[in-house]
Amino acid sequence: MSLRHYFYLLCFLPLSLNAQDVPPIEGVIIEKEVVKEFAPDFEMTMADGTKKKLSDFQGDVVYLSFWASWCKPCISGFNKYRPMRDDLEKLGVIMLNVSIDKSPEKWKGAIAEHQPTGIHAIVSQDVVRDSYQLYSVPLYEIVGKRGRFKYLSEDPNRNILDNFRGFLLEE
Repeated sequence: MSLRHYFYLLCFLPLSLNAQDVPPIEGVIIEKEVVKEFAPDFEMTMADGTKKKLSDFQGDVVYLSFWASWCKPCISGFNKYRPMRDDLEKLGVIMLNVSIDKSPEKWKGAIAEHQPTGIHAIVSQDVVRDSYQLYSVPLYEIVGKRGRFKYLSEDPNRNILDNFRGFLLEE
């Protein structure tokens, strides 16, 4: 096959194919990204043993951080971004750290050792896996006052604190 044929094949073959023309491959699951407008509600156990739901924080901007005691990037993030997390908390953002640990003892031990900024809760990963597409940690979400997901500006020169100030001003 000549170079010209390869060129045509690479350029025009994708135009002739669409997903309906390709038979499914047995044993392969292709997941679609689910874009949700509202943060799914879930119940969690707080560090003091009480139960709360995410909806209990409605009216506040919540920085939702899913993590686990065994997750090195999670622990590193708590330490690396402590000044930013402290600043967000001073602004009035609820820093909600939700662990997916299976062991409450390990979870509480990690909190005592690393002292991450914020409020602490634990939940079974099964409760939030599908609704938050939580297949690995850390996972961070911003939830606005009315329960809608919020997103930081994509501007490379953005000021994260200004983004959060804007979220806090929204009704």
